[in-house]
Amino acid sequence: MKENAVNRFIDERKFGEFHIILIITGLFLIAFTGYGSTAYGSITTSITEEWNLNDTVLGYMGSLSEFGSMFGAIILSVISNRKGVKKVLISSVLIFCVFTFGQSLAGNAAVFGLCRFLAGVGFGGVIPLVISLLSEYAPKKNKSRAVAIALSGNQVGSIIASLLAIVIISRFGWRPVFWMAFVPILFLGFIIKFVPESTQYLVEKGEPEQIRKILKRIDENYENELDVDKALREYTETKTETAKVSYFELFSGRLFLVTILAAVIYVMGLLFINGVIVWLPNVMVQNGFSLGSSLTFSIILNIGTIAGTAVWGVVADRKGFKVLLPTIYTVGAAALMLMGVKTNTLIMYLFVFMIGFFLFSAHSLVNAFVSQHYPEKLRTSAVGFVNSVGRLGGIFGPTLGGLLLSADASIAVWFGVFGGTGLIAAVSFVIINIFTKYRSVNE
Repeated sequence: MKENAVNRFIDERKFGEFHIILIITGLFLIAFTGYGSTAYGSITTSITEEWNLNDTVLGYMGSLSEFGSMFGAIILSVISNRKGVKKVLISSVLIFCVFTFGQSLAGNAAVFGLCRFLAGVGFGGVIPLVISLLSEYAPKKNKSRAVAIALSGNQVGSIIASLLAIVIISRFGWRPVFWMAFVPILFLGFIIKFVPESTQYLVEKGEPEQIRKILKRIDENYENELDVDKALREYTETKTETAKVSYFELFSGRLFLVTILAAVIYVMGLLFINGVIVWLPNVMVQNGFSLGSSLTFSIILNIGTIAGTAVWGVVADRKGFKVLLPTIYTVGAAALMLMGVKTNTLIMYLFVFMIGFFLFSAHSLVNAFVSQHYPEKLRTSAVGFVNSVGRLGGIFGPTLGGLLLSADASIAVWFGVFGGTGLIAAVSFVIINIFTKYRSVNE
């Protein structure tokens, strides 16, 4: 499908107040998905004592959120193509907040697990829809940065969860840790008012007045350069019957191998991210650190991820992904493996920072890569699909960590296994580069 004139106009705008607020809103929403994941990791010791759970069960429970996210990412992204991104995003936020808060009210592990699953459904919708909106509205030269900054909300939420857990759990128990999930609902009015609908969706539906309102917020003088009615007429005239979005298009022609390998990278990325986030405090406690100092490792990990996301997002916008992603995946994977080597605490802190700076931040860039690699009509579906498939890694990550601990695996083996998944992601991206270069030469 040919790019429409409205989207071309948006791509060419200068970065301004509209974009800043949209990025902050996206970061805010994603922060609470990150908060929910880390909050669980911080309370595993507490619920083990209360409900008499073992490491394997804790791993399965940690995976339930990702299991729900797998369904949420693919189902909600499809619904957004029919009902609009804005409505589905707001619904996703409500689902996530209600059921994350609901975990604090659970009286047993079964109810707790059900709430985690349902919260995951909402969580699965938030990230791909935020990425889709930012990829559409950010100026062309700022897209990678915009997506990467918003995705750093995961780490902001994780840091907040770790800090609150240190303060709250020892005084009030684990349940109040989940009360923070109610905060986005307090800002729901602002979110409804500010978050724009996808212009691609509005063009498809033929809604000129709504398009004009959004364009005026981006550029008050848009009418000097763009005739909305003419743009819609041209789009309607050139639109073909095959323009309807289908997941089969993600596997057609040159997109086939890229879609498969992008899904592999997502699986590996969420496997090591969720496995490490959920189990890092527990692993460090079992290796002689106090809970408070173990949560400090989580804080440093997320600080490193935020720093890496900011740095590599700028580099990606200027230099592209070809060399950058395989390199930072490899360096980060090596740092994760080195966590299994016994050394002093300061060196361990350095390794943890490097894991965040290189490995975890790399996954944020993959989101930006996927959102830009596909044509407009496939963007939301592509991001939703790989996020959905990637949840298989998110599901298995906490489970794998629990199984390794239950099997009395050494700390070197534990970190080595998760580091290996980062290397698989790096190799997958090298293959994408080779395939893309081969196709460009032969087309």
